[in-house]
Amino acid sequence: MNAQRWKQIDELFDAILEIPNERREDFLSDKCNGDVDLKREVLSLLKAQTSADNFLENSAMNLMAKELAQNRTEVFSFVGKEFGTYKIERQIGAGGMGEVYLAHDEKLNRKVALKILPAEFVADAERIKRFEREARMVSALNHPYIVTIYDVGNAGGVNYIATEFVEGETVRELINRGVDLKQTLSIISQTCEALAAAHKAGIVHRDIKPENIMIRPDGFVKVLDFGLAQLAEHTEFQPSLSNYTMKGVIIGTPAYMSPAQVSDDRVDQRTDLWSVGVVLYEMLAGVNPFKGESRQATFQKILSEEHPLASELNRKLPAELDRILSKALEKDAEVSYQTASDLRADLKRIRREIDSSPSLRTASDTRKSPIEKSRTNYLPFAAGAIVLILIGLSGWFFFKQFNVTKAGEAVEWAQAKHSQLTDSSEIKSYPSLSPDGKSFIYTTGNGEAYDIFLQRIGGKNPTNLTANSPANDWMSSFSPDGKFIAFRSERNSSGIYVMEETGENVRRISDIGFHPSWSPDGKQIVVSDKSSDVSTSHTIPNSSLWTIDVETGNKKPLETKGDAIQPSWSPNGKRIVYWFLDEKNQAELATIPATGGEPVVITKDEAADWNPVWSPDGKFIYFGSDRGGNMNIWRVGIDEETGEVSGEPEAVPTPSMYIRHLAFSPYGKTLAYIRYETHSNLQSIAFDPENLKTVGEANMVTSGNKQFSMPAMSPNGEEYVLRSFPTLTTAEIAVFNRDGSNLRFLTNDKFRDRSPRTNRRQR
Repeated sequence: MNAQRWKQIDELFDAILEIPNERREDFLSDKCNGDVDLKREVLSLLKAQTSADNFLENSAMNLMAKELAQNRTEVFSFVGKEFGTYKIERQIGAGGMGEVYLAHDEKLNRKVALKILPAEFVADAERIKRFEREARMVSALNHPYIVTIYDVGNAGGVNYIATEFVEGETVRELINRGVDLKQTLSIISQTCEALAAAHKAGIVHRDIKPENIMIRPDGFVKVLDFGLAQLAEHTEFQPSLSNYTMKGVIIGTPAYMSPAQVSDDRVDQRTDLWSVGVVLYEMLAGVNPFKGESRQATFQKILSEEHPLASELNRKLPAELDRILSKALEKDAEVSYQTASDLRADLKRIRREIDSSPSLRTASDTRKSPIEKSRTNYLPFAAGAIVLILIGLSGWFFFKQFNVTKAGEAVEWAQAKHSQLTDSSEIKSYPSLSPDGKSFIYTTGNGEAYDIFLQRIGGKNPTNLTANSPANDWMSSFSPDGKFIAFRSERNSSGIYVMEETGENVRRISDIGFHPSWSPDGKQIVVSDKSSDVSTSHTIPNSSLWTIDVETGNKKPLETKGDAIQPSWSPNGKRIVYWFLDEKNQAELATIPATGGEPVVITKDEAADWNPVWSPDGKFIYFGSDRGGNMNIWRVGIDEETGEVSGEPEAVPTPSMYIRHLAFSPYGKTLAYIRYETHSNLQSIAFDPENLKTVGEANMVTSGNKQFSMPAMSPNGEEYVLRSFPTLTTAEIAVFNRDGSNLRFLTNDKFRDRSPRTNRRQR
């Protein structure tokens, strides 16, 4: 056989190894194009790879997949069969872990993934031994980011492993469609956590690749297919790898193998960290750094060639990521990452830098916000010009601290000390104070992506508690004992989640809900099924309240006999306060028994009242109201047992034009709230309608502390008509000249007017 013919066979053999078993026959026939000898040579190499000489060097699951691929008729006969308590529904995959089926656990009424060893394998005692050993290795790994083994058994002469059925998509699917930087860091950080647990148990995965990392709809990672896992050398579980592998056999997926795997050297946990580095590189740069035209070319790159800097392929990447990747892909294992925890720590550090530095964020992070965006562009076209409005939204976080003397004395608030807690330009919302009063949590984001942060009062270094989730997380609330945090998340499985105060052990307790408020015993949470971030964002009276059992997730509606939103549980647990829109779409307050019953209306007037919370002593309802002109804090005395008010509302003075999202400390000495302000001005720029391009530089039309929106130009191009906000509680229609002069209002009433437009013909 000449060299050219051998090269042809070798390249085709390399290619077919990456093709799933069930597609290899068609692939080979197509590539050989009638060349029978070529096809026979490739098939002989495949047969040699699965021969008995190499059998002990493959996991039981890997061998099972190859054998099943040669017996397709029998494989399909498994569908509809029952194995113990499991009934097979359909085949869902094949690979290193064998033929995989979706099955139903009739006993526990749940879906499982079933890996099956065919009946003809039972006679081989060594195969059964390896099969069971592999299952025991993985089942010992009780970790939220590692696929869970439910059961190992034999039914009707067929051995099987039952694991949790993981829905979602693989990292390979994410790479194919594009993945943003924050999500990448979250996924790889979770993968490192999983591997740290495996390595601690003495297990090396040996086949980390994008296909073996799955992301569930809720954002959690699951590391799959420990079919190539081996007990690490020199651990308390196993003194040496020599009992499980022989020299001269390479196990893994070529483009993700470490230099130690390729050169058949001693393999330990660092080989997984190399593979993680390759996956991270591919997610960031879009290409595998070592994949060559053939297996030999790939191995040559892994052993002797340096990878291109990821930032050269993706200019939006922070330079620090190049350093992390260089260390992860260091060919000398002694100077590379030694533990998964070290790699994870560096990834968390870069994520924190990204969160604190807007300039490090990539344009690919395009998640939509559940809150208003921090900057909005309006581009109305009229008479050959474009008008651009920039609305800057910034939030301040204040708290009032005072010494309690006698409940109800307004002088307490007059003597309160105001302290600003945050100073970044990003939007802040939904503060919640810890029970010890030493720290607080809040939502912050850049207008597109939102996370929950923990910060010490007086400190300047917030900690992102939801960095591992690529979704928007917001509306956080401390439990009464401070051990847990309830919050709303927009993950694929959106709803109400609960996590520990450290951000760990996140779990969803409800598929609905906004504005979670804890019962005083910490056993229930009340939510509304609609949200309202500012007083004017709730305009349709169709929200309802639900209570959720924190332990079981059971939820039930709370009959409010009408609209109800943004609830707050009373300190004695007997009543819930909320706000609603009445028949005139006026925002008012009411309370209702926590077990349901007749609501008691608290306010009934022309003011817009919203965002109510109970004072910790149960004697007052604090709320936002524009009854004094600006949207500020007010309170009204209340009987916590009956919900009846005991006086007229009184002002709680603050240095704010608009407040939202009130939160008390448990002892009532501290009140946190968001100071909310908006600023917007107009710019104009010439526009070429034929070429659809702007011309020249933009010019400011207005400046200063203005609030303009929804502009339109007059037909003659000499005036603008727009929405203006003389105060934060009024909205009027105004006009002014093209140069920004001669402002005059066309409306002046209690109604909030918007969206002005001129007719096309000039009068």
